[in-house]
Amino acid sequence: MKKGPSASLKELWKLSYPLIVLMGAQMVMQFVDRMFLAWYSADALAACVPAGLLAMTFASLFMGLAGYTSVFISQFSAKKKRASVTLSLWQGVLLSLISAGLLAALTPVGRGLIYSFGHEDAVLHLELTYFTILNIFGGFAVTNNALGSFFSGRGNTKVPMYTALAGIVLNVGLDYVLIFGKLGFPALGIRGAAWATVISCAFSTFIFCRLIGARKNQYTFKVSRLAGFYKPIFVQMVRYGVPNGFGFLMDVLSFTLFTFMIGNIDTVSLQASNIVMSMQPVVFMVILGMGGGIQILVSKYQGLKRPDLSVQVVKNACKLGYAYAGAVSLLFFFGAPLFLHLFVPTQTQNAPQLMAVTLPLMKLVSSFVLMDATYLIFGEALRGAGDTKFYMYVMVFCAWGLLVPGTWVLVYKLQASVFWVWSWLTFYAGLTAVFMLVRFLRGKWKTLEVTKA
Repeated sequence: MKKGPSASLKELWKLSYPLIVLMGAQMVMQFVDRMFLAWYSADALAACVPAGLLAMTFASLFMGLAGYTSVFISQFSAKKKRASVTLSLWQGVLLSLISAGLLAALTPVGRGLIYSFGHEDAVLHLELTYFTILNIFGGFAVTNNALGSFFSGRGNTKVPMYTALAGIVLNVGLDYVLIFGKLGFPALGIRGAAWATVISCAFSTFIFCRLIGARKNQYTFKVSRLAGFYKPIFVQMVRYGVPNGFGFLMDVLSFTLFTFMIGNIDTVSLQASNIVMSMQPVVFMVILGMGGGIQILVSKYQGLKRPDLSVQVVKNACKLGYAYAGAVSLLFFFGAPLFLHLFVPTQTQNAPQLMAVTLPLMKLVSSFVLMDATYLIFGEALRGAGDTKFYMYVMVFCAWGLLVPGTWVLVYKLQASVFWVWSWLTFYAGLTAVFMLVRFLRGKWKTLEVTKA
């Protein structure tokens, strides 16, 4: 007798670990950029994080929209509707191509925002350079979200993993060559870091296209034959994907403004905050990667009309997630000096002052880790089920009703230290975690199905 689906811990891990490696590859890409730039100059480090965050902010709406392709592919794959899988892929690609053009067109707006924050001239020039390159060519990353969904949505998460690994190897090599001027190339500094990221993303796009167009997929999924616009799925993807992307935009935009406002405290505070943010994603890769697995599995079981198995997925995620988050929290609290020495060499001119400001932030972030883990586990489950409007509403309220205005008051009115500003961010993370947890426990998401005719 054939066994039915069980939503086991093994299934979650099997699906999630390639996504964890994928997230790790992306985080390492950022980490290497920032570490090399820290070695190149303190101004380059101070500039790369806010400028990179602004580029991510502009792309976030489109990333959330294109990435939601995986939910549609997961549900159609669970229902064994191969034609709908292919049609979903193409709608995601079409949305990505539209997004790429819109994203590039927004570049002058982003440059204007960078000017408006009034950072020091040396940092400002580098911020403009880094943002402009990343934003004009940001469509590659958006498109990769949709292309990778063809594999991850069907449970084949190893293909995106290997593609990301190929990209990260290329990126690390190009970082070294272009930032410091090796192999006959001029030393481009922060410009080199930006071009290394763009080229590696384009390389990943090329790999995805070759794999999707392979003969096996042409035969099984009719990839070429079904290419084009298909209104029913396109409309549904926009219906659920836009709130998902808009919620992501609100979260990222508020965090970007938070980063820029810290820059108005002083340069040391900006550098300290950037150091903490540069380390944080590296250790968060397990939760972030597992979040992708949660979303795919929950969407799969919602497609099969088995919300009980979706609940089991989340229970398994809590076992893995909190074990890891607890370990990371302890590591941040007790091992902070070890991490800081990676970014603050002893010969750095302001090393003692920078260490003194950054160390308390690392202690604070040990609490932030647990709160963010809760937000990710339950938030990804809700998004996988299709409850994207609630996610959007929470982000609008918490980000723009609390985080942004509260940070503005602390920085510009109270002249608070960077520690108290990060304390406010930690409170924000805790509140979003509570909202997601309560919403999940209430169970309204159990009746949703994004691919329902």
